[in-house]
Amino acid sequence: MKKQSEERIEQVDAAEIINLVCELIRIESHQEKEGHEKEVAEFLKNFFEAEGIEVELQEVIDGRANVIARLRGNDTAPALLLNGHTDTVPPYGMKDAFRPKVEDGKIYGRGSVDMKGALAAMAYALVSIKRSGISLKGDVVFAATIGEENYSPGAFHLLNSGLKADYAIVGEATEMQVGVAHKGVVWGEAVFKGKAVHGSVPDKGINAIYKATKWIGKVMDEYIPKLDEKEHPLLGKPTINIGEIHGGTRPVIVPDECIVKFEQRLLPDEKEEEIIKDLQALIDELAKTDEDMDGTVNELPVFRGVPHRALEADPDSLIVKELCRSYEREFGETTQVIGLQYWTDGALLNEIPGIQTVVCGPGNIEQAHSSDEFISIEQLLAAYRMYLNTADSICIKGR
Repeated sequence: MKKQSEERIEQVDAAEIINLVCELIRIESHQEKEGHEKEVAEFLKNFFEAEGIEVELQEVIDGRANVIARLRGNDTAPALLLNGHTDTVPPYGMKDAFRPKVEDGKIYGRGSVDMKGALAAMAYALVSIKRSGISLKGDVVFAATIGEENYSPGAFHLLNSGLKADYAIVGEATEMQVGVAHKGVVWGEAVFKGKAVHGSVPDKGINAIYKATKWIGKVMDEYIPKLDEKEHPLLGKPTINIGEIHGGTRPVIVPDECIVKFEQRLLPDEKEEEIIKDLQALIDELAKTDEDMDGTVNELPVFRGVPHRALEADPDSLIVKELCRSYEREFGETTQVIGLQYWTDGALLNEIPGIQTVVCGPGNIEQAHSSDEFISIEQLLAAYRMYLNTADSICIKGR
């Protein structure tokens, strides 16, 4: 006798999932497209309505909306959230970026792996349960959010919308391995003030670039070695990168301002405000022996108030165990939890009270944003089955 989950899997054909990925690729949903993700949100809304699944558009900004679809349970088991983002990067140099091609077991097109493939797999997990007619003990929620490729207003809005769930899966590409941690990100700048005078009498002025270089030296000699003393078992060490320096107007003028911009990758126990404070302390220390040292470290508003902290889930949580069990069943080999080098919306969703969030999605992250972006059909279908089996274990059987 076939198990119930196997029967539900048969509610959906592979061709349906492949076709949905292709349809989503055809709909441009990037920052250079008027309306950004509006068309793909409407498409997904119509898709769920056609399947008789409760769905709504949750407006976030400028008419751009998250798509929230829900299969309701009787609240006797945990609720599972399946999340992906509807935006992609622009085509850049990708030829025929929005004309999907199925070839050699792969689907090519912009957004195939990042991350319309995962969205299709998640959507059909809900469809399969709905078609089966089996009752749920816990809710299964699909949330397709906007703007992840920029500053994640969609996931931030979802976090603050009152949505509740016990577990969440973010479908960014991990080749279906279970990501339980990734670093956070903070961008900042150190602004140094000086005094402009003619270059022929530099001793009469204060060179802001010289002040900036003193601070950079301190970052290299003292701050980075302290970062190297920290280490996370899955993520390694926190890092800082000074990526931009702007100062001066002409070689003949002593510069009265120098701006140094940096990015730091944070471990799960680190906060943005602490980083800014520690880097400011280096300037304050220099000022004790240099009365002309005048510098201020600020967090840059590049993320527009949306925190980009680190993610860390309990590796022994139920969602991790069920996904690992499903992975072993799917691929015939054991797997271990992993840490990710890139940031995801999972860090925001993990701030929902009481939730455990992991990252687990089809495809290889190296294909994301590339000029030949594709997703393996084998990975795509494995994702569908793994999401479905996990929903079965948590929300139907109520483990």
